[in-house]
Order: sequence, then C-alpha cells, then structure tokens
Amino acid sequence: MQELKLLIEVIQTFEKKANEMIKVLALEFNLDLNSERIFDKLISKQNNLRRGNLKDNWTYWFHGDACDFENKETNQYLHIKINRNGNYGAIDNFYLYKFLQTSESLKSIYEVINSEKYMNELLEKLFKTGILINIDEFPLKTIILKKE
Repeated sequence: MQELKLLIEVIQTFEKKANEMIKVLALEFNLDLNSERIFDKLISKQNNLRRGNLKDNWTYWFHGDACDFENKETNQYLHIKINRNGNYGAIDNFYLYKFLQTSESLKSIYEVINSEKYMNELLEKLFKTGILINIDEFPLKTIILKKE
C-alpha cells in the first residue's frame, strides 16, 4: 500500500527534523546530549529558559515531557518527547499529523493522507506489522519507527 510508504517517509522526516532541532537547542545552551538529565536547566521554573527563540526563526517551549518547536516564518510545528532516552522521534499521533500539515516539504503526502483519522488507521497498520514498536513498558506508550 503506497500510503504506508508515504507515512513512513513522514515519520522519517519528523525524526530527522526532531533530532536536528534537539541538536540546535543543545548547541544554543551548551547541553551534553549524552548526559542523563539533559534539559534540567531549561525545564526549571527558576529561570526564563522554558521558552525562547532559536536561530532561523524557530521558537521552543518546554511543557510536561515535551518540547514544542515552531518556525515563525513557515509555521512548521514539532512536538518532541524529551524523556525517552534520546528517542526524539517518538510518535504522538495528533502532533505527527500537525507536523504533516505544517511541513511544506510534505505537502504532496498531505494531499494523500489528508485526515487525522486516516493517518491513525495507517499508523495502526504499521504498528500491527511491527514497523512501529513500543519501547516503553505497559501501560506507557512510546512508539517509534523500528530501526533496521
């Protein structure tokens, strides 16, 4: 099914962009991505670093177990889970769809996968076939693309 391949492309694009934005954040704030509690100084309510601006028109803001990034020029939007042992490409169905909607480079795929309901059905198929896996322990879910 062609749509499944297209959705895998969306997930790979999201994962690549998520890792890129985490590296931009790490460079901006001199964070060691190999340390255990990487984002503590940014998450702290003791300072004003929970939200801010990055290069190339990106904004970021930490909330809960995630950091959201938005490009003020293109409106591209990423919601990145930050507590998953470096698995920044963890999939949240709602936010993956929002990424698809707001990514200019994925516009042709959005014309095919043009509803959140349809995307969720495709994600379920990818999960059932083992292409997507849960790396968390029940009842928690951290769904990622299985590495080959």
